[in-house]
Amino acid sequence: MGILTFLAGRLARRVGPEHKTFAAMSGTVLGGTHATCPACRRGRLMNDPESPALRRCDDPACGATFTLAEMGRTFALEGIDARDLARDARRQAWSLFLAAVVIGCLAAAWAVYAHSWLTLLGALLLCIVVLASALVQRYRAWQLDQKRMFEARAPIGAFVAAELHELLGRERQ
Repeated sequence: MGILTFLAGRLARRVGPEHKTFAAMSGTVLGGTHATCPACRRGRLMNDPESPALRRCDDPACGATFTLAEMGRTFALEGIDARDLARDARRQAWSLFLAAVVIGCLAAAWAVYAHSWLTLLGALLLCIVVLASALVQRYRAWQLDQKRMFEARAPIGAFVAAELHELLGRERQ
């Protein structure tokens, strides 16, 4: 019996469905999920170690590879308006930001009432996850607006520059 099977057996009894849902959500927020393979619909598209511009299906029976250009053409052919998707992503980012603010304020009030620094620490960690989700949605909206969805390297620097310009460079009325 290996260490991993031993731990998996013990954790299976201790971790309930609500913990698994939270783990799945945090995995999505922190980049733990990948797109489903369009060829077999079973596997996930993973980065190809030999080429950063390729995505390979992780299902051994399929093994299909797709270039980022192919994925971009498929996205364009679906007939979805990118402006609508960007607007929805910005709306969701704003909602997540407001949720983080509300969670932070309520937790701070509760921590003062209960004289508990641990409550404040837990709320801070929860707010970080919610704010990370909001940042991901802002990034997705920026990608859709700039038509930079499928690139071999993520344009994080350009996104940060655009966000800072929007925050600091806007004319006051």
